[in-house]
Amino acid sequence: MPQESVMSTPPTSPRAAAVTGLPPARLRPSACRWIAAIPVALTLLGTAAGAVPERGEGVPDATVATFRERNGAVFADWPTPRAVIVVTGELDGYIEPCGCTGKENQKGGLSRRRNFLRAIEAAGWPLVAVDLGGQVRRFGRQTEAKFQSIVDGLRAMGYAGVGFGPADLRLPAEELIAAVAAVGDAPTPFIGGNVGLLGIDAGITPRFRVVEAGGLRIGITTVLGDGAAAQFRNDDVQVVPSARGLADVAAGLARERCDHQVLLAWATPEETRALAAAYPQFDIVATAGGADEPPLEPQSLPGGAMLVELGHKGMFAVAVGLFDAPQQRRAQRVPLDARWGEAADMIEVLANYQRKLETLGFQGLGIVPIRHPSGRRFAGSAACADCHAHAYEIWEGTPHASALATLEEQMPRRDADPECVSCHVVGWAPQRFEPFEGGFAGMQATPHLAHQGCENCHGPAAAHTAVERGDVRASDEERDRLRRELVLSLATPEGRQKAVNNCLECHDLDNSPGFDFDAYWPQVEHGEPAPATTSAGETQKTGTR
Repeated sequence: MPQESVMSTPPTSPRAAAVTGLPPARLRPSACRWIAAIPVALTLLGTAAGAVPERGEGVPDATVATFRERNGAVFADWPTPRAVIVVTGELDGYIEPCGCTGKENQKGGLSRRRNFLRAIEAAGWPLVAVDLGGQVRRFGRQTEAKFQSIVDGLRAMGYAGVGFGPADLRLPAEELIAAVAAVGDAPTPFIGGNVGLLGIDAGITPRFRVVEAGGLRIGITTVLGDGAAAQFRNDDVQVVPSARGLADVAAGLARERCDHQVLLAWATPEETRALAAAYPQFDIVATAGGADEPPLEPQSLPGGAMLVELGHKGMFAVAVGLFDAPQQRRAQRVPLDARWGEAADMIEVLANYQRKLETLGFQGLGIVPIRHPSGRRFAGSAACADCHAHAYEIWEGTPHASALATLEEQMPRRDADPECVSCHVVGWAPQRFEPFEGGFAGMQATPHLAHQGCENCHGPAAAHTAVERGDVRASDEERDRLRRELVLSLATPEGRQKAVNNCLECHDLDNSPGFDFDAYWPQVEHGEPAPATTSAGETQKTGTR
C-alpha cells in the first residue's frame, strides 16, 4: 500500500538551536504530504543550559523543597542526555486540578505539564513530547468542548505525536476532525497507526512520523488495541486490527533508519506486550491500563524494549532519556505537582474553555434534569432555618455555605462548569454532573439553591417544609414520615456509613485526596441539642427538632 505521511523534523526552534547546537526546525521531504514542520521544541525559559530540570520558572525554593520531599526528587544524578522523550496520556478529561481543597494537594493539569516541558528545554535537553491519547472519558457537548481545548493545549506545547483512546473516538466525527485536522501549514500532531478518521486512506492523520532530536532519528506511531476498538462504535472512524495495522507501519519505519522507535499503544498491558513481542523494533513502548500511578521504574520487556505506564488522570509524565551508549536509556517518573508552577498560556486555554461553557449555558450543553430517587424537590437551606436554627447557624459558619463563591473566585472562574457546579450547589448528582429536577438551575432562576446545603445530605425537603409551614395539609402520620425521611444519624453503623458515603460523593480522591471523615466532621458537626421539657414533663421543641 502507499506510504502514509512520514515526517521528520528536529525538535528545536532557532532559539533552542543557539543553546543545543542543533539546526533550526526543518522538514525532510520523505514521502511526506505536508510542507511545514511540527513545532516540537518549546520556548526556552530562565534555566541555564546544563541544569537539571527540577522546577518551573519562578517557583519559590520552599515550594520546590516541599514537593521534592512529598513526591520525590526528579532527574537526580542524570547526566545530560542526547534527547528526552516525554510520554504523557490518559488525561481522562482532567484538564486542570479543581483546586477545591487546595490545588497544591493535587497533581496534574496541562498548566503544570507545560512548565515541566519548558523546564526540560530550558535545561538544554532536546525534547520530543508524545501522548498516548485518552484526552476525555465522557461524551456530550461539554466533552466535545473540552476535547477541543485540550487539543489546542497539545498543539501549543508542540507535541510530535498523539494517539487516540476509545473515548476520544466516541465523539462525533465532525468534532474530532475539527479538533484534529491540520491547521494552515501546521500539520496535525495526531497519528493513527491503525485508526483513520473517515477511513485510513483519507489521510487526515498520518500512520507514523519521524522526528530528529539531538541528532537522533525517532520514529513514532500509535495503535488502538483490539479490545479498546470494541468499546466504541463510530461509523466515521475506521479501525483495522492492531497487528495488521502495525505490519504496514513497521515496514515504513524500517525504511526510515531510525535510531529509536516509539509505540504508543492504547491497549491493555497484556495486548501491548504481545504487540511489542511481534514488532521488536520498537524500543520504547507505552501502554494504557495498569495502576493508578506509574511504577517508579518501567519494566523491561523480553525483547529489550522499555514498557512505559502512565497512571491515570494525567497526574504524571514519564521522561525517557536517550544517551550516547547504544541501548542506554533511563526513565524518570515525574509527578506534575506544584513544583512546576502554572503556565499563563495554558491557564488561558482553560479560561477559553470556561468561557465557552458559560456561553453555551446548561441548556446549550444539553444538560437535562433527572428525577431524584425520592421523587421529591428541593426547598433550599434557608427554608430549614426556622425550625433548625442551631444546625443552620453552624452551617452558615462553614465553607459549605459559600461553596459556589469559591468557583466564582477561581482564576478563571468555574461557576458555569457542570463538573464543578455539581458539588457546589443544592440538587445535583455529584458523580454524574447532572441536576435533579428542581435542583440548582443558575443564580438567576434558583439563587436559594446556591452553595453546598442541607438537602444534599438529608434529602429534598420541599414537601417537608411545606407541611411544617402549613402550606399543605397532611396527617400527623404523613408529617412524621416526612420528618423521618430526612433524619441522618451517626448513632448506628448504617447511618454513619450513609453519612460517609454522602461526603465521598464530592470529597473523592480526585477533589479531596486527603479527606478523612473523622477529621472533617468536627468542623461541620451540627447535631441536635437535647429537647427541653416543661414542668409538666412535656417535650418542648427547641433548636433543630
